[in-house]
Amino acid sequence: MTNSNHEATALFKLEGGNESGQHERLRRVICKLNGVRDVRVNFILDTMSIKYDSNVLTRDEIKKKVDRSNKSST
Repeated sequence: MTNSNHEATALFKLEGGNESGQHERLRRVICKLNGVRDVRVNFILDTMSIKYDSNVLTRDEIKKKVDRSNKSST
């Protein structure tokens, strides 16, 4: 078995502030995506950094999920 590392990182700007824990809910949703390895939210800068396996998931797929969640939380 070969060890292939296809880890990528995506950074997203979060919208709508963090009222009622919206960023934390989004973090939990993103963590459940197949291929996501780590999610970190910077509550001060309203950003989310996501490490993922680029063989399993694309940045565009993550972006769609983030955008949908941002729209539903505003």
